[in-house]
Amino acid sequence: MNRLILQIRKSEFLRHNAIFFAGSVAIGVLNYAYYPVLGRLLSPTPFGEVQTLVSLFLQLAIFLNVLGNLTVNIVTNHGDEPIARRTMFELEKLALLISLIGLVVAVLAAPLLQRFFNFESFVPFIILALAIVVSVPSTFRSSYLRGKKYFGLTALAGLVAAASKLLFSAILIWMGFGTVGAIVGLVLAQLTSFAYAAVKARQLGFDQSLGRGLFKKPDFSLIIPELRYAGLVLFCSLTVTALYSIDIIAVKHYFDAHTAGLYAGISTVARIIFFLTASIAQVLLPSVKISNPDGQNQAVLRKSIYLTLAIGGAALLAFWLMPTFIINLLMGEQYDEYASLLPRLGLVLFIASILNLMLLYFMALRQYAIAFIAAAGLAITCGLVVANHGSLLAVVNSMLYGALALAALLAGWMVVVKFKINRSVGINP
Repeated sequence: MNRLILQIRKSEFLRHNAIFFAGSVAIGVLNYAYYPVLGRLLSPTPFGEVQTLVSLFLQLAIFLNVLGNLTVNIVTNHGDEPIARRTMFELEKLALLISLIGLVVAVLAAPLLQRFFNFESFVPFIILALAIVVSVPSTFRSSYLRGKKYFGLTALAGLVAAASKLLFSAILIWMGFGTVGAIVGLVLAQLTSFAYAAVKARQLGFDQSLGRGLFKKPDFSLIIPELRYAGLVLFCSLTVTALYSIDIIAVKHYFDAHTAGLYAGISTVARIIFFLTASIAQVLLPSVKISNPDGQNQAVLRKSIYLTLAIGGAALLAFWLMPTFIINLLMGEQYDEYASLLPRLGLVLFIASILNLMLLYFMALRQYAIAFIAAAGLAITCGLVVANHGSLLAVVNSMLYGALALAALLAGWMVVVKFKINRSVGINP
């Protein structure tokens, strides 16, 4: 144990991972406490609505993840600090504009969304769009902190958001606001997280304010050069998000509300694997630099994969050995009916965690060809789910086959790239 602690202290990468992992575990505990708490405060039908809304939030907020990862890449690789900060500010204005347009669209389309997803009210969809709007400033400040490798502060910002979401949502549901209360809690949590992250980011150099130049159009002369990379991040982020959340949306659409609610509970537990290992990917992105030697970047990737295999593999093993016990413990007896899905769904999330690392690695190096691989994987996964959804097991199998197809495409592309590199330097394959 002492030897392990010494190794962590000596390695900046392992030290950052240890700090961010500890924070992420605390965040994960609160995030997953959110679902069991809501699962006990709500019946399966409204709980399924909440899970669907959270999945929609993840899908709709993809552009924020894209711009957040772009911010990390700019902070990590840009040599001119003032220009880097100005570029981030212009990207923030663009994100705010996009989210406000999304809010208007949500107001207009809310009744259609209510019918499509079989909801009792259209109001939660409007509040969901508002949650994305208020997420913009906190996303950029947290990304700035991560790009500067202040992983402790980044984790604390996430901790504030997770604790606030649990507290506000539970109180509002207890007061009788149901699904609406859960989503309003998400809005309040984003505002609370922003209040914390804004102070810390300003202290560390992010001194641009939305109050200056807010109503001017974004400076596209600064933004356009980064949009190509933003497209790369978008395809990769869409693919990874689909691998761990599109099943919720599909089940909510194709199955009755009660079944969808029960499946949401199983999916919630399976996602533990992805979110346990997500901190490793978050540390990987600012640790890989284009200017670094290939060997140094590859060493970071190997360490990240080893950590993911150890942490994610331990959780997956537990899912396979005692699925019913885990579901009963975390979600309650009413979800036991579909506990047998947990091992296979956990495997999907385990594969998605590894794929997330690989995609982020090539994103950090700005390998644009990876976008086509990600797009193909996304299309295959969505196509399989649409074509094969006759049962809950069929949906899970479609997700699994989609993840394996993406892994095969990625492996094949890497072999081709290595072959070309070897030929270019005169090495026989």
